[in-house]
Amino acid sequence: MTQPTRPTPELLAELRKPRPYPAVSVTLPTHRHWPESQQDHIRLRNLLAEAEKRLADDPEVTKAQAAEVAQQLATAADRLDPEYFGDGLVVYASPEEHRSFLVGGSVPERIVINTTYLTRNLVALEARERPYLVLVLSTGEVRLWRGQGDQVAEDHESGFPVISSGAERDKAPSRDGGQWTTQDFRNMLMEADRKLTAVLQASPLPVILVGLSKHISIYRELTRHGQAIATELEVGGLGNATPAEMSAQLAPARRALAEADTARAQRELDEARSGKRCSAGVQDVWQAAGEGRVALLVVEEGLRVTARPDTVEGAERATLTLLEPEEAGVVAGAEEDIIDSLVETVLSADGEVIFVPDESLADAGGVAAALRY
Repeated sequence: MTQPTRPTPELLAELRKPRPYPAVSVTLPTHRHWPESQQDHIRLRNLLAEAEKRLADDPEVTKAQAAEVAQQLATAADRLDPEYFGDGLVVYASPEEHRSFLVGGSVPERIVINTTYLTRNLVALEARERPYLVLVLSTGEVRLWRGQGDQVAEDHESGFPVISSGAERDKAPSRDGGQWTTQDFRNMLMEADRKLTAVLQASPLPVILVGLSKHISIYRELTRHGQAIATELEVGGLGNATPAEMSAQLAPARRALAEADTARAQRELDEARSGKRCSAGVQDVWQAAGEGRVALLVVEEGLRVTARPDTVEGAERATLTLLEPEEAGVVAGAEEDIIDSLVETVLSADGEVIFVPDESLADAGGVAAALRY
């Protein structure tokens, strides 16, 4: 059994591409902790069995196609370990492939068979949990970690860790006045900074700088990526940290990243209001998103809106019929949470999405946008 992967923006873009029918999407709310998590694998098996039945009953699906997709679903289930489940699980399967993803937010229990995968839950959750880099400094090495939400993993594929060669000492005192530094240490930091260049060129993400204050100070002097450093965490002894230990230590830094995002979102909305390029409320923002005009979408974390998208001539996605949550499974075309689709629409048009704490947009009904025009 293996742990499901987490989606990257590049992978999400690939998953949104059309596929030959039938492309099956299965979403399942799961549990992080025992004993509730013990039932998740059984519930997944039951849901996949229902998907196989729908394929078998679908007149547009041949027996060979149904068998191929059923095999892909079974393989996906066999490779999943409930020990690693988060708050939700997403499984995709077609005759040629299967993929699975764990998510750190709630998803509905659902089966969709179409010519595309149902990606909006993943897209919205990825936007909620912005990825970041963690550069961990210590006397003898520099390590790189990648994080998204509270999930972190060490990067061993970008030339890290960078390890000190034990070169000759440079006896110039460091800025803290009491410690001696080594030229080897500085060389190590410069090599790590060079390797970080390629990483940031491929993925321009915020960097959390972790280490003792003296190490951080020296790195700050040497780095060419000062603007990428979003926050610092002065703590040592993390050279051999496990993912769980690293995640726990990074909690204050994640809060700092979220606070910085919230402040920036408010500034950009204020500028958009001054320039009369701001839209507020789910109806107006939905229309602007459908027209590709949203540069920045700002949404409260807890906002959920049940609605049915209505198409009018010449303006796809122009309006919404707002519904009560219990109508999601009754009204044809209704979506349990239209915010997921809104997020996907904005990101598909190269817009940016930032989630902010509840009540941050109380005067805008929980959602606002800075428009391109």
